[in-house]
Amino acid sequence: MRILCGFFLLLSTVMWSQQSSSTVVIDQKIEDIIAVKKALNQTQFETQYYAIQLYYGNYTAAQRIATAFKEAYPSWEAKVDFDSPNYKVRVGRFKELSIAQQKLEVIRKEYPAAFLLEPNNL
Repeated sequence: MRILCGFFLLLSTVMWSQQSSSTVVIDQKIEDIIAVKKALNQTQFETQYYAIQLYYGNYTAAQRIATAFKEAYPSWEAKVDFDSPNYKVRVGRFKELSIAQQKLEVIRKEYPAAFLLEPNNL
């Protein structure tokens, strides 16, 4: 009896199982649109990103802070910009807000006055 039940169970599994394969064909126009979108995203990333500002003031202090930051975080981009009549020390180029906020929390331990710059404020 058990063998008969096992046989019917196995037979029913085989009978109702389905095998299928699908082939997705993507039109060349869609591939072209995706390529254009990727290029647009790359251009936008180059011009729109989040950054962290460490300092705003005189040239000597800005240079000192930028040098100290580069020594502490050698893999990060750090630059001194002139905005008449003061100099700014800005670090990082972050595409995503969440990552920029995480990095800001790390930096604030050493630079408590640091703040996040939105892409339209750069």
